[in-house]
Amino acid sequence: NAYLNEPDEESVFIHHGTPLPVQHYLFLELWNKTQSKELVKYFYPKLKAYYEFIAGKTETSNTANMQSGLIRTWDYFYNSGGWDDYPPQKYVNEHKLTSNVTPVVSSAHAIRIAKILKLAAHELGLQTDMAIYDSDIQHLSNALNNFSWDESSGYFGYVVHDTSGNVRDILKYDDQVNYNMGLGGASPLISGICTEDQKKAILSHLMTKGEIWSDVGLSAVDQSAPYYSNEGYWNGTVWMPHEWFYWKTMLDLGEANFADRIAMTALDTWKRETEDRYNCYEHFIIETGRGAGWHQFSGLSCPVLSWFNAYFQEGTITTGFDVWIKEKTFNESNTGLRANLYIGENSNSQFTVIVCLNPQYDYQVVWQGKMVEYKEVSKGTLSITLPNNTDNGLLEITKD
Repeated sequence: NAYLNEPDEESVFIHHGTPLPVQHYLFLELWNKTQSKELVKYFYPKLKAYYEFIAGKTETSNTANMQSGLIRTWDYFYNSGGWDDYPPQKYVNEHKLTSNVTPVVSSAHAIRIAKILKLAAHELGLQTDMAIYDSDIQHLSNALNNFSWDESSGYFGYVVHDTSGNVRDILKYDDQVNYNMGLGGASPLISGICTEDQKKAILSHLMTKGEIWSDVGLSAVDQSAPYYSNEGYWNGTVWMPHEWFYWKTMLDLGEANFADRIAMTALDTWKRETEDRYNCYEHFIIETGRGAGWHQFSGLSCPVLSWFNAYFQEGTITTGFDVWIKEKTFNESNTGLRANLYIGENSNSQFTVIVCLNPQYDYQVVWQGKMVEYKEVSKGTLSITLPNNTDNGLLEITKD
């Protein structure tokens, strides 16, 4: 609420740092925990105004002034994803190319927050708004797939435009290799707009040790890239806030095992470092596995709290970005759950839900009247992968 204004105010939101719209993600988290209709009614107009600026749909915004329609926020802040020395961003800033180069992450998150707002609009019965979001999502998805996808690297790339705003090429390192091999190049996976071939390529990068995966989690930069460095601030390190986006995305994709690996690796890394030095560090160095940066950066611990809540807090249900929990009820002993789920996207064949229950019992899980299997991550914590073949579904869990 500190960063959101009323829609009729001159400033549509309070700008502080990187314009990556995390407020929309927090909104979805709050809804899925509270099912508060008052929350939706209060925040929806504010979040819609914020989105319209990011998407270049207001008179005061020039974020979408390229002919490609891709989003660039350089005119408002030098940082696109919060990653100061992320290689292509660093290159664009150092060579004064911000006026004609678009990153990937800005468009990717614009798509995802449009989908979040579409979920809220559905809850409020705003059919016209839903149609507008659908159009925006299609427009940006086409732009990313038509102009940004680089099949040779298996990543989306920064797009270079000419002085008239027309697409020229993908930004390359030494004019040879996609400069965006890393979490930025994988970010359309978060949007939920990738083809099956794109999903396969990006998931391979994320899961392969020596590429994005490391012993301490997801590297900001692909470790096999020629511009990877062990001596950077983001380059050569793991930052948990961006890991959180990919963890939630794995739930959307039904990649339950990898979702668990991201979360548990992060929790173990955090636990090991804080027990040793009792500091809340910004990031973790891949080469050493140790925490580094500012030692009191407690705001970056929010993903850690989210993971702990999902896997170890009784009476919780956790989903990806595509699921809107219409209503949920745990019984008093946390040995049973009844939840109505609205699934806003049907592009994936399955999705995963994590439910944390009383660890003293075994459970039966029923989805749409049929018993389904689940994986027990730890005693009482169920990882349930469900078929994505309905808009609305009833999830019921009872003691065995």
